[in-house]
Amino acid sequence: MKYRLEVSPKVHLEVARIYLYREKNQGKGTGDRFLKALQGCYKDILSNPHGHQVRKAPYRHAMLHKLKYRVVYEVDVNTVYVYQVRHTSRKPSKKYGP
Repeated sequence: MKYRLEVSPKVHLEVARIYLYREKNQGKGTGDRFLKALQGCYKDILSNPHGHQVRKAPYRHAMLHKLKYRVVYEVDVNTVYVYQVRHTSRKPSKKYGP
């Protein structure tokens, strides 16, 4: 089955903030590295959306490759809804789980 990815507008804003933070505070190119890892994570999720850990049902969590960021998403029929991208050191979300 082919899945469609739907990313929340809040996630787009958070991704932009992470990109800018990394570029400013961690060095030029680190924002691009983050975006590349995020795209890889999205691709991985779409290829196997039920293959990632359920932390707080029905939300699943996927980690970015070699970065400490987590993507929180939900699978509904043939659509994957992305609700959050956050650094793992941040306080856990009551809604989405740790």
